[in-house]
This record gives sequence, structure tokens and C-alpha cells, in this order.
Amino acid sequence: MNHVSSRFRLVAALAAAAFVLFFTPAAAADEVAPELESQDLRTKAQLELKRLVAALPVPDQRRLTGIYVAFHGEASDPFALASCDDDGDYVVVLSDAMLRLVSHVARAQSYDDANGSRKIEEYAAFLARSQLPGRRLLPPPPGFYVAESAAGTYEDRLRESLAFVVARELTHLRTGQLVCAHPTATKEAGDDTWTAAEQRRALENAATLYPGRATHDAEAVVRVLDAGRMERGALGLLRFLEQYEAEQRVFVPRFAPTYRTHYPQSAARASAIRVAVEGHREADGDRATVQER
Repeated sequence: MNHVSSRFRLVAALAAAAFVLFFTPAAAADEVAPELESQDLRTKAQLELKRLVAALPVPDQRRLTGIYVAFHGEASDPFALASCDDDGDYVVVLSDAMLRLVSHVARAQSYDDANGSRKIEEYAAFLARSQLPGRRLLPPPPGFYVAESAAGTYEDRLRESLAFVVARELTHLRTGQLVCAHPTATKEAGDDTWTAAEQRRALENAATLYPGRATHDAEAVVRVLDAGRMERGALGLLRFLEQYEAEQRVFVPRFAPTYRTHYPQSAARASAIRVAVEGHREADGDRATVQER
């Protein structure tokens, strides 16, 4: 009797497992896939800087020799800064929170590409109402993505956004708004660590560099295009910031990203980018016509 009962329980358990396996709906891949680790995002940002610098005119490449991206472990406040390190080298500083914000917005934009949704705006509203100062930047909440699939454009939007964020800071350095004392082609071992003293000087420099003019965005997106990236990621990031600004007009959020406070209104920035892109494409068309002749 016990033997039969045991066999019955085993069969019942197997049947239940089979039911779960075959009849439980599969979760969407983007709901279960973990976000990119910080190191992966850092590597992508470094690669975008290399692409941008390689596309600069040779005199600018020489003057900005040794420029690199440094990363700050700040997990709650998204910021990006143009600065000089303690050795006198040119550097673009990105916080881990900035990298994660760009990643989340790029994923939301990928879903919008596929489904005609407004996930970028929904995420901006969620963050404005839910993010607490000093807490790790919140990702979109569970169940945020309900579409069956994305357009597969996440990696493109991510790289475009990172390129624009880096290019915007690079513009301050390329135009000579900030001149570093001793740029060298050799990167020092200690450059991987962004010190508190370096951070303090970068914030002091920010008082003269920011808020930047929208014309800087026009140059930045031209640099992005020259480096072989598109402008869509930049416009997606500005969509997020524009919605965040709209949320600020309704109520005062407890959370205020440093990146947002450094720049003009996002609608003006987006407009400047669209005009610059149109001009860039017209110039390309004129050059192609001349070559054909």
C-alpha cells in the first residue's frame, strides 16, 4: 500500500511539473534579462569616445591627446562632466548612475520603436515620482514592458545615446572652454580612480562651463554623425529629460539629476539637434553631387 501510494505521488508530481512546463506563459525576454553590468556600460562609453576622437580633425586630436573617460561610482545621481584630471590630462567623467539612466532610456526607446508606445515618458514620470535622493537609480518597475518583443534596436540606441553624452562633454574641451595643463598620450595607472579632489575641481569648473548653450548640442550631434552613429539615441534621451521637466512643473520631485541642471531646456536642445542633423545631411548631399560631377 505504501509502495503504491509513493508511486501515485511521484506520478502526480511529474504531471504537475509537466503542466507548469507546457502551460505556463513564457516571460518576455526583456523582462527577465538582467541589465548590463556597469563594466559593460563603461567599456561601451570608452569605445564611443575613441570613435568620436578618431573622427575629429587632426589638430583637435593632437591637442586633446590622451583624453579618456573616467567613471565615478555614484549610483544615485546621473552626471557627466568635462574636466582635467590631477595629472593635467583631458577627461570626460561619467557617473554609474548616468550610464544606467542611458541604458534604461535606450531600452524604453527600443520598445517605443517597436510598439508605438511612450515608455520613455512613462519611465520619466515614474522616476520623478519614485526616486529618492541618495538611493540607487531605480530601473523601470516590474511589468513595465508588456509588449511581446522589442524592435531589436536597444544596442543601437544605447551606443547612440552614449556617443551623444560623451560628445556633449567633448565639445567643451574641443572648443577650448577648458584647457588642461599637461595632456599626455600615456594614461597613468591611477587615472582609473576618480578621486574626491578631482571631483571637487570638476564641480568647480562646472560653474563656468554650464549651463551650456544649445549650440553645443548641435556640434555634439555633428560629432556623433561624423563618428558613424545616428541621432536617434540623443533625441530619445532628450525626450526623457523633457518629460522629466514637465513632471517638475506639476510638482517638485525630491530627486534632481545633476545632468539635467547643467543644461538648457531639453526641447530647445532637441530642436537644435534636428536643425544640425538636417544641415549635416544637406551638406553630405551637396558633397555627393560635387563628386558625381
